[in-house]
Amino acid sequence: MRCDSCNNEFSNINGLKFCPYCGEQIDGKIEMQGETILNNEDGENKAKPTLNEKKEQDTSAMPVISDKDIRKYKRDKIFAWVKKTFIHKKVIIPMIAIISVIIVSVFAYSFFIVRPIDDARIKADLIGSVVTLPKGTVIKINKDNMKSFIISNRNTQKSKDEMKVALTLNNDALEAKVLVSVVYLKEGKNEWKTNGKPVTLNITSVKPVMGINDKIFLAKLKGLKMTIGNTQEALNGQNVKKLGITLRTPDFQNGKEEILVETTIDSGLLRATGKIKCSLVFEDETWSVNSIDANSSDDFKLTLSPNFSDEKAIQIIKKQGLAETVSYSDIFGGKGFTVKDGYTKNINISGKTFNEKKGTLNLIAKRENIAGEIKSVLSTNYTFSISLSDIALLNGSETTVDSAVISNIPEALIIPSITNGEIEGSNLLFWWSNNHKVTGEEAKTFKTDKTLSTKGLKNIKYVYGNITYKDDKNNKSKDRSVSIVAVYFLVYDDSSGYNWKLNKLISEDSPNYKTYINLKDGL
Repeated sequence: MRCDSCNNEFSNINGLKFCPYCGEQIDGKIEMQGETILNNEDGENKAKPTLNEKKEQDTSAMPVISDKDIRKYKRDKIFAWVKKTFIHKKVIIPMIAIISVIIVSVFAYSFFIVRPIDDARIKADLIGSVVTLPKGTVIKINKDNMKSFIISNRNTQKSKDEMKVALTLNNDALEAKVLVSVVYLKEGKNEWKTNGKPVTLNITSVKPVMGINDKIFLAKLKGLKMTIGNTQEALNGQNVKKLGITLRTPDFQNGKEEILVETTIDSGLLRATGKIKCSLVFEDETWSVNSIDANSSDDFKLTLSPNFSDEKAIQIIKKQGLAETVSYSDIFGGKGFTVKDGYTKNINISGKTFNEKKGTLNLIAKRENIAGEIKSVLSTNYTFSISLSDIALLNGSETTVDSAVISNIPEALIIPSITNGEIEGSNLLFWWSNNHKVTGEEAKTFKTDKTLSTKGLKNIKYVYGNITYKDDKNNKSKDRSVSIVAVYFLVYDDSSGYNWKLNKLISEDSPNYKTYINLKDGL
């Protein structure tokens, strides 16, 4: 028979399932010299061998080879090789030597060589340790803030293990790169214990990882002053109406940050709004405000405060006072008359104009002035120097009269004023004068017809009327009704201003009466 797998020949044995040479399972056809035999359970189909094959089959019948036999065969083959190898001295002696060296080395390593502490143990031992930075910042190490761990130097001895560990610590406010020394002492067989707390050897860098807290920043900012206009303004003063962060630009790598703060300053005199540019630096483990300035030239331009009180200017104007001679076309023929603040009833402010470059405020003060019988509205231009902190009067212009009104002569004044007055008669010569002195009873008979004044001379009043009196000088015993003109002038008194005063009484008998009649008819 010939095995299809290894191509060796062997005698066909009934029940043979495996090749005696290669151990391959025999299934299907088995080639024989001269014919083919089907190996199956139903029986055998054998072909007559040739003469040459017959010769090979003249041997003892081979027993049946099973799986167990094949495994035993392979095992015995390996043992035979090992036995054969160890029999030779040239091989066995070196092998024994090598094995001995290995055994001795393992023993020596386990007994004499110190096993170093692993990184995980060192990290765990650092947890809970405290690192204090030069300016007092304390960082308690935990697994969250330990961002990197590197053993930069190590000296391991039989009973001591010394190392330098480079750590990067981040407490969400700053990042510190530190070098710490850790020492372990051996206790028992490979039992290590730390020798005290880690010692900080060096702080290689400290930089921020977040900006300054808003509240802390604003508190620092309020402790500073800023020049606005020509005034140093404290940012914690009552004039500061608003401080609000609008933009933050961090540069943590270089330990810097820029913050813009929207600011409103209003002193009640002037107002300024804009953004403050705050430059912060991270030094000595904390943020500090390095400088502050207006963000641009358009920021913090001064304007008149919407809360400006006119009363502030009025009080200064009143303190300055007014005592001037002014003129008005309808009074005193356009010549001057006196006004002063003693006659001023109230002052109103109008036309306020602020000049930022000059730092001045121009305004118009309008006075309601009642100087006796003259009621006028007066205007004076004033210039003030003004800043966020102060207002002061620089100068005032000449006062002008916007309007003036003269009161009519009250009826109650006429009778007392003509009592004891002399009515001008027909004879003006002193020694032949026929003037009549009006008694109180006669004065009561006066009846007003018309009161007039001429243009430009409203300060003179002509009161036309009739009076009844006895003309004793003309031997007339009977009462006589006479037309007269009472001429009144405004006369100035320092305490009461301008008041009406009777100048003269002219009767129809006087040669001067015609002048006043013509005046009456002309008006």
